[in-house]
Amino acid sequence: MAPIIDEWDPLENVTSFDDTGYGDVPSFFDQIMVPGPDYNGADNTMLPPDISNLFSDQDWFGEMDIFGTDFVPTMDEALAIPPWPSPSTSVPNEVVQAASSSGQALSRSEHARKRHAIYQQSPWLWYPEKRQNAFSEHSSIQLDETKLYSASSPHQPFAEASIIPDKLSMNSRDRIFELILKTAKSQVSMASFPSAELLEVLMKMGIAKRLETDAWIHPHLFHSETARPELLTALVAAGCVCFGVKAISRTGLVLLEIVRQALNKSVEDDNSAIRDLQYLQAMMLWLDVCAFCGFKRKMEIAESHLQPLVTALRRFGKFDSVAYSVIIPAASDTIEETEEKWRRWVEIQSYTRLVHHLLEHDLLITMTKHRNPLISYAELTLPLPANRELWLAPSAETWRTAYLAKTHGVRQQRVSVRSLLTDGDLVNCLPPDIDGKLAITTYLYGLAAQVWEHQQQSTVLNVAHGTSDASATLWLQSRHQKLCQLLQATSPGLAGTSPTTQMFQDFLLSTLHVSLDDVIRFAGKCGEEEAHRAYQALQSWSTSKQARTAIWHAAQVIRWAKVTPPYQLRGCDSFLAYHASMILWAYAMMQRDAARRTARSSPQPGGPVERDTVSGLMANGKPPIIFLDGPKTADTDAFVHLNSGRPCLQLPASKQAPSAVPLLGDLKNPQSIMAVCVEVLERNAPSEERAGKPQMIKCLCDLMSELGSLR
Repeated sequence: MAPIIDEWDPLENVTSFDDTGYGDVPSFFDQIMVPGPDYNGADNTMLPPDISNLFSDQDWFGEMDIFGTDFVPTMDEALAIPPWPSPSTSVPNEVVQAASSSGQALSRSEHARKRHAIYQQSPWLWYPEKRQNAFSEHSSIQLDETKLYSASSPHQPFAEASIIPDKLSMNSRDRIFELILKTAKSQVSMASFPSAELLEVLMKMGIAKRLETDAWIHPHLFHSETARPELLTALVAAGCVCFGVKAISRTGLVLLEIVRQALNKSVEDDNSAIRDLQYLQAMMLWLDVCAFCGFKRKMEIAESHLQPLVTALRRFGKFDSVAYSVIIPAASDTIEETEEKWRRWVEIQSYTRLVHHLLEHDLLITMTKHRNPLISYAELTLPLPANRELWLAPSAETWRTAYLAKTHGVRQQRVSVRSLLTDGDLVNCLPPDIDGKLAITTYLYGLAAQVWEHQQQSTVLNVAHGTSDASATLWLQSRHQKLCQLLQATSPGLAGTSPTTQMFQDFLLSTLHVSLDDVIRFAGKCGEEEAHRAYQALQSWSTSKQARTAIWHAAQVIRWAKVTPPYQLRGCDSFLAYHASMILWAYAMMQRDAARRTARSSPQPGGPVERDTVSGLMANGKPPIIFLDGPKTADTDAFVHLNSGRPCLQLPASKQAPSAVPLLGDLKNPQSIMAVCVEVLERNAPSEERAGKPQMIKCLCDLMSELGSLR
């Protein structure tokens, strides 16, 4: 539910976007935002930052003693949100329009040097140094248990960890220790190692984190004594990453580097490991965490290592229904027979859930990092995962009772993601033994693959050789309309799912109405010429209903980001919020440019202050403010369809600082939009300064702040 906003007097103390001090250095966006025939690329231009350049590569630990620091806060400390700083002029019941400040002007030579350094750090020019390896960032890790005085975490799964019955023995603890020593060898030294009790807490948190969503690791049949050491270490590392504390999260990344190397060595020593469920689960764990960790090297390695896992499961036959036998318990089964059936059923379901989680991971990488998916939805005929109540049954008897109660001992129809995409109405009439929430989520990711296909076809058919095929255009329009209808029809079923899933739905709807590639190119990723070409495309787009629909759904992504629990925006969801912010920012840039060209620019500092009430028009005839990041209303519909009203984003004062003045982002002021979006991301880690926030959040906020400060 969106926050309730009192009636405000917005746009107080407006800082003009044009109030910058760059001297004689041409503005990048002023240079590219000119009519086509007049465009000439300039050399002395302030290029905007590229997202990849903001991600750290080396020395992300520095001289910090990772395990020798009191870095685990109590629950209250972790969740405590400090007061938000009030603006220079604080007026009760008013809104300050967010705006970024400009920096000191740089000389031409400084700009050239800065551009060159940024370009050298771009991903296509990234070359590892000689003898650089996974452990070159640090040479000593001191595992001092006395410093780990608390095991609390700001994450939700800590409460759920109590349902996991397994106890980590000293033998299992020693196997983890042995794996670390054998893998890291002399590259990492350790003076001590945590106790089995502490590792157990971290391990259970790693499992419990999976229970928040699709629960692809069974909590009740997990036994650390028989588990592979790679899986144990990966779970401990995943538990470390659950903490909203920089030091302990990075410790988890160190352990995942060890897991990655250990997995590679295991399959080289014994090829049969690639067919072992626990091996595949350990691989999925490190891919999950590292693909969105915020460190460029680790993210690139994780993205490139997704293919082996996909290939292993495909060649194992786990994408096909024939690999999954039907197991039905009977009331007449003995205790031993029921126990055996339950264990076989859990193993089958573990593969089912792993494959569907892999599909989700693959599509998130596809949509956020713009690369082709590795899995085709058409090849997935395996059955959808079973009901969550059945899956999380703590014993064989409980499982049998629940199964018979739901199915009455009758064999149910098997439904796959392919059959859902064939007939979307099946989502509303699933058999009782299927996990309904997970089914609708999987269906959404299947639609995401089709959205990606539509975008590729649209690019080819609309751009190639400048041709316009009427039949192709008609097909694209028809397919676009159908995809929009299918995505919107998922809304009722997505109620109650995670904010990330609902963010993803609105993100897909937004990208159906704007070329995200044009937005990225306009931001300057590929240089001036491509930015100018994208500007021309976005200029005509910005006045259309397509643009208003795109920013409506992009603002809804920001809305879901605002209600995401603390410390949960740290992976793919933060990427979704970033892309949504870029869409809003690009629209604001187009609106500001149009206002400049028609002499309707924003007021300069020191001029008359604009004041609009939320409820309606003022005497000066200004249109009413429409909050796009709130619930859908008649006013938002009027804006989308009729371009009625003044679109804005809202960011109320936090409950911990009720006297603070809320922020407002005007869709005609790019600076204020970026400032609001940055604040949304930063508030998700409320107890940390930006330098101490999760790496992904820090990098994205740095990038967006730099981009918002450019002219």
